[in-house]
Amino acid sequence: MTKTSKSEIDPSAELGQDVRVGPFSTIGPGVKIGDRTEIGPSVYIEAESVVGADCRIFHGAFIGGDPQVMGARDVQASVEIGDGTTVREFATIHRSAKENEKTIVGKRCLLMAYVHLAHDCIVGDDVVIVNGTGLSGHILVEGGAFISGMVGAHQFVRFGKLSMTGGMSRIGQDVLPFCTVEGNPARLIGTNAVGLKRSGMAPATRSGLKKAVRFLMQSDLNTAQAVEKIEVEIEMSDEIRYLINFINDSERGIIK
Repeated sequence: MTKTSKSEIDPSAELGQDVRVGPFSTIGPGVKIGDRTEIGPSVYIEAESVVGADCRIFHGAFIGGDPQVMGARDVQASVEIGDGTTVREFATIHRSAKENEKTIVGKRCLLMAYVHLAHDCIVGDDVVIVNGTGLSGHILVEGGAFISGMVGAHQFVRFGKLSMTGGMSRIGQDVLPFCTVEGNPARLIGTNAVGLKRSGMAPATRSGLKKAVRFLMQSDLNTAQAVEKIEVEIEMSDEIRYLINFINDSERGIIK
């Protein structure tokens, strides 16, 4: 471990091999930091948070802060960040508001400057969240999702896997997996064509998803009718089934 004389590390914190801690950073009680992780200057990590191996935490980031909830109780809760994740300048990740629960960020994620993750968010692996985006409490971001800058999202919404959310969008309902949304309020634009191709998804599967999304965008079909048409007219694949299940499980409704 390498630390500067101006950093503060609680004796109960556990730091792995080759961890570097910059000046004026504070590592609180019970925090665990994995091997080879770099903590920049003026970073604050508390609440028994766990930061994985090979992570980079940049200047001014705050991990494990109290949840911003009116009347929140002082409960035992934390933050967990997976291996290989980067948290850029002044990002904030608040701990859970529930006893013995966690706010979770997966592996190989990139949270750019000034991103805010509120209490009880769960972010999957390989997610990118761009500068200035704020996610309210209890939001689920599935693996491979891309959320552009200055997005604001209502509590309890879901961002489906491999979805793309355009910059400055207002998200009040669930973002479908494999799809692109944008606007204020956000509207469904189509499939995330570039992201699906980059993921290695087969052309036939991408074509089926494109057709399914066209049904969902038809103004003369409600969601239930569109799903029925998808089930009848499109060859079922794992991805189509995933899309249908995501729609059926939605509690806040989907962006169309």
